[in-house]
Amino acid sequence: CIFMILTHIVPHGTDIGIPTMKAATILSVIGAMEFLGRLLVGRISDSAGRKPIAIISALLLAGAIIWLIYSEDLWMFYLFALVFGFSRGGLTTVTTAMVGDIFGLHNIGIIMGTLSAGWSLGAAIGPFVGGLVYDISHNYFVAFLICVAAMVIATLFLALIKQETILDR
Repeated sequence: CIFMILTHIVPHGTDIGIPTMKAATILSVIGAMEFLGRLLVGRISDSAGRKPIAIISALLLAGAIIWLIYSEDLWMFYLFALVFGFSRGGLTTVTTAMVGDIFGLHNIGIIMGTLSAGWSLGAAIGPFVGGLVYDISHNYFVAFLICVAAMVIATLFLALIKQETILDR
């Protein structure tokens, strides 16, 4: 769902009347906030725990996408970009740290390689699905709703993770 949003956010903005250049700046805001989210949320998760921070980040992503569905003005898109970018950066950082916490560093290469392959497959499929849904329905409502569902499912999977770490074994 992340790459579906990143691919289709500018066309969605221009579809509802936002000038192309201003719609493109939404991506810049997402990128800047992702940078901050990676740094700050990563640090917070070091002391507050990874799992609750990951769940909060995933829920914030879902909430941001719901906000996006109903956004009509540029300021609403910018608010979306702030929350989406920050929480995406945070979630990415925390889930990567969780892998190390849970499995240790011995097999980190194969574990992260497998996860990255899955994420890359999603990055390839998501934008295609978003475009297909748009071509059929002539709007992004259902495509973005699919993203919300994906984030809710991801949140449920995060909630099911045992907090046991390699150090507990």
